[in-house]
Amino acid sequence: MPLKLNSLKSTLLWILIPAVILTSLTSLWVSGLELRDQVNAAFDRSLAGALRSIEVNVRTESGLAMEQPFYMLEFLELTTRSTVFFRVATEDNLSEIGYTELPLPDQPLLTNQPVFYNANYFDDDLRIAAVAIRPSTALPYSPDARIIIQVGERVTSRDNFLEQVMLQTLRKDIILLLVFVLLVSAGVILALRPLKETSEKIRNRSFDDLQPIEPETLPREIRPLIQAINLHMERYARKTQAQQQFLDDASHQLRTPLSVLNMQVDYARSLARTDEMREVLGAIQNRLTSTIQLTNQMVALARVHDAAEKLRSRAPRERVDLCELCEQVAGNLLSTARRKRMDFGLDLPDHPVMVNGIGWLLAEAISNIVANAIKYCPEGACITLAVIIENERICVQVDDNGPGMSPQDIALAGKRFRRGESGKAQQGSGLGLAIVQTIAEINRAELSLEPGPGATGLRVRLAFRVYPESSH
Repeated sequence: MPLKLNSLKSTLLWILIPAVILTSLTSLWVSGLELRDQVNAAFDRSLAGALRSIEVNVRTESGLAMEQPFYMLEFLELTTRSTVFFRVATEDNLSEIGYTELPLPDQPLLTNQPVFYNANYFDDDLRIAAVAIRPSTALPYSPDARIIIQVGERVTSRDNFLEQVMLQTLRKDIILLLVFVLLVSAGVILALRPLKETSEKIRNRSFDDLQPIEPETLPREIRPLIQAINLHMERYARKTQAQQQFLDDASHQLRTPLSVLNMQVDYARSLARTDEMREVLGAIQNRLTSTIQLTNQMVALARVHDAAEKLRSRAPRERVDLCELCEQVAGNLLSTARRKRMDFGLDLPDHPVMVNGIGWLLAEAISNIVANAIKYCPEGACITLAVIIENERICVQVDDNGPGMSPQDIALAGKRFRRGESGKAQQGSGLGLAIVQTIAEINRAELSLEPGPGATGLRVRLAFRVYPESSH
């Protein structure tokens, strides 16, 4: 069954870290074998020196004898930190000095060639060095006999020394292994960080932001993937642009004939001779007015999308005075409010309030909010357009005492072609708040709706973050 790679980071760590651990353990095992050979060689050199010292002190003129300085054996015991065993004997075992029955090697000894071997002597594990020599002066009673010299020591001391060195080596290797694992983990995390940051940037984009991803800051191995994603987004952007262009062109083409048709229906109403005919023509004109309004809002939505594309192409932002925009919107919609005998007022600071954005887009958003309030509020209602400076935000706020919106309608506000329960009796397209929501996203503002003062009517807010240069 093939391995399922759910995470590139986990896959790299699961491959690299066990490989590093296995390599370190193998290296430690090989080092232990080499270290044991080196320790044995070092201790065996001491035993070989003891053999040579005994050899030069062996006397055979009047029989087997040895003039061994005992301080040499004491020095060897201090060096090896264990008891030293020795034996000097003729090959026929007729004469023997030292520890009797000290085991001989399994293989016959060659003259003047020392051998080293392990043996057990009275329940003690010994490391023994043995050599067979021919004395310079032959023994009187056995002229052809060789002399066997043996020197041994307990293996406990060298095992303890080897264990101590191995523990030190193991501690160093474990520390190095941990450091290496940390370095590998950090290296994998750092190597994959650009990919994670790019993923976060893409995830935090708005749904219609199809600008290409910059591949220059990414590792070379990831660039082909990013280029493929950019190509896919470019294809999708072209398709979306073609659809948007069709919508824009269709809206523009519809506006003129609809306006002409509306004028003709209005003229026909003036010539109508019966109430029934005037009622039919009035219904047709109302439907034409609604269609013209929908066409105008679709054109506005297309313009908003075009502005969004230009802004995401790093077009420079403007410094916009919200107070001035509100005064312009109020001047444009004042006559409409007066026809419904509404109390339409402004509540603005006595100084400019500046934000970064696109002026005509913000004017379009404020106009849609105020136009909605005028449209859906009854005659004689009170509407207030204000600019408010709070601790961390600058807000454009529209309050009215109209029918308001239910919590369900507020939660779904901003969706295209959706209208609240209180607005279904009025003619409209349901695009007004959708346009406002899109403009808010483009200008990095937040659109919010809530019940008006005293839980009556509706309060609509466009909130901007306060930057050091945003307020007066």
